[in-house]
Amino acid sequence: MAYRTMLAAVSVACLMSTAIAAVAVAQEAAAPTIIPAETLKWNPTPFPDVTVAVIAGNPTESGMYAIFAKYRAGGTSAPHTHPDQRVVTVISGTYYAGAGTEFDESKLKPLQPGTTIIVPANAPHYASAKDGETIVQEVGIGPTGTKIWPKAAVK
Repeated sequence: MAYRTMLAAVSVACLMSTAIAAVAVAQEAAAPTIIPAETLKWNPTPFPDVTVAVIAGNPTESGMYAIFAKYRAGGTSAPHTHPDQRVVTVISGTYYAGAGTEFDESKLKPLQPGTTIIVPANAPHYASAKDGETIVQEVGIGPTGTKIWPKAAVK
């Protein structure tokens, strides 16, 4: 009986060490992905002054995604919504953020690099890069999209 107990204990120990080793190997196999800025593919958006580059995931599919949005100097985005919450962090430049269904320059709040703004799902918002080119990183859970607010106009 003692022999069977010892054999069972050794078998369990071997299986556990194999499972732990497999997890360790899987963790070691995953390496960080480095994306040099010069390799980003900038794509058009519904806003002529704004382009985007996908840096992680796929915004049109289920799951987490991250994009850079680049506003040209003086560029704006009219009031719009997204179906998902967005976590937006200013990377460079001054990002002027506003909320509401009408673009109102007097209500824009200047956000400096490193500042983060949380935009709830379906919340109408707009932005400007009135001082110069601005890049923000946006993170959300897809699938996502952009819906221009009906009759949105930049004043």
